[in-house]
Amino acid sequence: MDSLQEILSKKRITPPDEFSAIKDYVHRKYKSNCNVKLQRGTIIVSVPNSGLAATIQLERQSLIKACGLGKQKLAIRNGK
Repeated sequence: MDSLQEILSKKRITPPDEFSAIKDYVHRKYKSNCNVKLQRGTIIVSVPNSGLAATIQLERQSLIKACGLGKQKLAIRNGK
């Protein structure tokens, strides 16, 4: 019988399309990289500095619309 670690190591896990859409949006518009993760039903976007985090927060609705996030919660954080 296979162990759980062996089963999970064989499985290919691909991130949701929304994650790549958010990363592409931030890279295209602000020429910066970001990390995206899902935690307790909230999409968390981590950017390298607080200035960029504040700018993205101001344009939050544009990001949601451009990436097709719908009614999902979105949090913007600084620091990777």
